[in-house]
Amino acid sequence: MTDQFNLLNDLLVAYLASGLIIYIFHRVGQSAIIGFLVTGVLAGPNGLGLVSDPKAVHVLAEIGVMLLLFSIGLEFSPQKLAGLRRIVLVTGPLQILATVSVALLATSLAGMSLVQGIAIGFFAAMSSTAMVVKILLDRGELDSIQGRACLGILIFQDLAVVPMIILIPHLADRGNTWSSLLLEVSLSFLLLGGIFVGARRLFPILMRHIVNVRSKELFVIAVILSFLGTAWLASLSGFSMELGGFLAGLILSASEYSQQIFSEIRPLRDILNSLFFISIGMLVNPEYLLQNLPLLTVVVLLLLSGKALIVTAAGLLTGISAPVAIVAGLSLAQVGEFSFIILEEASRAGLVSSQWYQILISSAVVTLMVTPALVSGSRRLASLQFAQRIDLFSSREKRLSELDEQTSEMTDHVIICGFGVSGMNVAKALKTLRIQNLVLDLNPQVVRLGRSRGDTIFFGDCTDSSILEHAGIGSARALVLAISDPYSAKRTVRISRSLNSEILILVRTKRVSEIDELYDAGADEVIPEEFEVSIEMMTRILRSFNFPRDLIAAEVRRIREDRYGVFRESKATVPRLRLSSTLGVFVETVVLPEDSPLAGKQILETQLRERTGALILGIIRAGKPLNNPGADEHLHSGDSLVLSGTKQQLRAAIEFVKSSPGRI
Repeated sequence: MTDQFNLLNDLLVAYLASGLIIYIFHRVGQSAIIGFLVTGVLAGPNGLGLVSDPKAVHVLAEIGVMLLLFSIGLEFSPQKLAGLRRIVLVTGPLQILATVSVALLATSLAGMSLVQGIAIGFFAAMSSTAMVVKILLDRGELDSIQGRACLGILIFQDLAVVPMIILIPHLADRGNTWSSLLLEVSLSFLLLGGIFVGARRLFPILMRHIVNVRSKELFVIAVILSFLGTAWLASLSGFSMELGGFLAGLILSASEYSQQIFSEIRPLRDILNSLFFISIGMLVNPEYLLQNLPLLTVVVLLLLSGKALIVTAAGLLTGISAPVAIVAGLSLAQVGEFSFIILEEASRAGLVSSQWYQILISSAVVTLMVTPALVSGSRRLASLQFAQRIDLFSSREKRLSELDEQTSEMTDHVIICGFGVSGMNVAKALKTLRIQNLVLDLNPQVVRLGRSRGDTIFFGDCTDSSILEHAGIGSARALVLAISDPYSAKRTVRISRSLNSEILILVRTKRVSEIDELYDAGADEVIPEEFEVSIEMMTRILRSFNFPRDLIAAEVRRIREDRYGVFRESKATVPRLRLSSTLGVFVETVVLPEDSPLAGKQILETQLRERTGALILGIIRAGKPLNNPGADEHLHSGDSLVLSGTKQQLRAAIEFVKSSPGRI
């Protein structure tokens, strides 16, 4: 009973402290992950000692990480994993071998032995799956090209943990032979493969029978059993339970119930995953950190810079584009959670002294704390000109020459950035309509596949102004951005607008929060996936009620013209159509509501100009335009008012027109 009370007390303290710290961090614009780490430092045994049993908290934290990887597996698929095989099988091994080699050189200069250097190399080679995946999920970039590159490397690192842990006792000369080592590693991978094949056959049959019972409780229990059972079997094979969780999700991803499974486990995942970062913070001894600050600073800088350069170089050598490789390098520069397990094993084997154990532990946590800032800064570094021009295997001049040759006779064409599902569908539709189009993508495999199908596709970064110029953006009719990276999308919009002020720019976005930012950057149309799905669902519902098609089309058009304001239920949207590239004057259209007190009044009587500063340029009434209306013109309910003014003036005018009767 006492142990249960202590655990409950520890959880209460951890969540209460993290809630207060994250609130403060949110107010100053800092990452919640850093807040969790700071909570662990303060509440842990080396801080204020508010948590009595850090190990029990860490056990729950590991379940949170397992659930995180389980959910990633659900959203992934074996097909997507197969698409990462080059990164998993080539980039990943190259990164680990290079990291261990550099660690051997550094430790030999510090006077350490060969086996000590290998152990520390293993420690440094791992990156944090939990940290990086959480950041990518929060940014909506897990499915982007840089997200897939990071995930591919992380998957191989997780696989490599097993032989590393098995190898450490051999390094300490515990009498094991190298043949037994090879046999042990081979058996582990054979068992893991057997688990995957067996579970892939069993799980669909099991879930089908469970669903037929029509019991939600039984469904959830079956999901948890599948998840925990696969993780347990993976751990028996020598692999981490986290990797087992990923495999369970990957197996269930092919099931028609994967989305329901995801919705059931997501709340528990988010609750427990936060404990992982808190438990990692508890490993830090603040007093020791301050006493050894110069040495720790050097170690942290060496770890971060060395790891970032190695991952970037490994990516470049295996055909990943320079901007993506740089983002992956900085995103994976930290030391990961499995590094703590490796370091613990090395310490038990006598390969790492107690002094170096504490130095490496403290340094690892510091690298985790700076990771959110490194991920954010990586996009800016990757967008610099020097990053755009690094190319090891294909001549930049050759690619630009190919682009010039293709676009020499192109005018009024469409440039498509990104050749995922959305980009592919747009290109296919344009090709059917015989509209010239050109595709840019940063994935060499996608480019090769597209060319084999006869698509006009080139390897190129759309954030590179010279690439866009050679793609003929100056004479293009439209630019379609179908990429998953929000930062690259905004940068591309700004560059494209500066290169061609007349081009039509359409952007797809997954996140509602990016709509106004993309419009402000210069986009003509932003298509938020969530809202478009809502429109399609609404359309089909209205059809089921036998609404006239022209009425449905008019309602859909009104929602889009209002920039999805009915869905956002927020303040007036940012004005969209800019009248001049030199003047900050924009145009926006707003519909006069049925119950508006402005209805029936003359324009002069509304005092719209005096109250907001905006002007009424025209009125669209019953589909007919009324240009430059006089001050004595009466307004009618349902009128579409064409307003002009600055962004602030138009926001105020739209809010004024849509205000409730009591506010006017």
